[in-house]
Amino acid sequence: MVHRFSITLTQLSYFAECAKTLNMTTASQELHIAQSAVSTAINQLEKALGAPLFVRQHSKGLVLTPAGEGLLHETRQIFGLITDAVESIQAGQNEVRGTIVLACFKTLAPFILPQLIGRLNERHPELSIEVVEGDHEECMAALRSGRAEIAINYDLTDAEGIQAQRVGEVRPHVIVDTSHRLAGKKRVKLSTLAEDPLVLLDLPDSREYFLTMLRSAGITPKVKYKSSNYETVRSMVAMGLGFSILNQRPDIEQTYTGAKTAILEIADPAPSLHLVVSALSQAAGTAKARAVTTMMREIFAEAASPETSA
Repeated sequence: MVHRFSITLTQLSYFAECAKTLNMTTASQELHIAQSAVSTAINQLEKALGAPLFVRQHSKGLVLTPAGEGLLHETRQIFGLITDAVESIQAGQNEVRGTIVLACFKTLAPFILPQLIGRLNERHPELSIEVVEGDHEECMAALRSGRAEIAINYDLTDAEGIQAQRVGEVRPHVIVDTSHRLAGKKRVKLSTLAEDPLVLLDLPDSREYFLTMLRSAGITPKVKYKSSNYETVRSMVAMGLGFSILNQRPDIEQTYTGAKTAILEIADPAPSLHLVVSALSQAAGTAKARAVTTMMREIFAEAASPETSA
């Protein structure tokens, strides 16, 4: 029996791009076709399904309806199955090729991405990597919109519909300027910094991790300065503007200002952060995603100790 469908893959691909950009003009530019073609395809798709997929807001773009959200979920699965089938036929089960888009937590990017991409280029020369950087929520949004296939992130919060595989662990540490009274210490209790001003790495979810750590040690944090930039925080600390708590450790002590910081281990039972590779729970994992996850595990397995982990 021959099955005939009232919708086409082309219509679904136009719909998926509109759902990603929430703007028909932007979608048409990404697809390199006329906006009228996109509009016609969406209208035909809605007519075939008997339900509106978007609410059109003339000045604000598009908003997905409940029917649209449901179709987007199913469309991702359909495209994932088709992509896997094509990759399997073209490349075989054990080959990795094509392009993968990964989202990366922006403070992790300079520590993780150069080594990760370099090693992937050596092992899988036919694999191309595209990167989207952002904070935790921006990385999750990139996954949900289909903009990124996987995300390299911390397990700061549980995200509905997201599955995460742990690939590494990083411990927090204190940094102070080299003239600080505690700079010569190797380990300190957080309580010894109770009266010091805090330079906070101010990113969604991250800030609560750091502040909760201090409160758990009986400290009311005295936040003096905030920055969402990792190196700005280090430079402020190096100039004696306060202490900070960070997880990633550069191999150099010097900051952009030329001044240096001193790293102090935390004597309190401070919680580590787990590094995870995340993907949509309903998405079929591709060989490309598996290759990235495997390489991440290898990189962290080679770390000799918490002090040298990236």
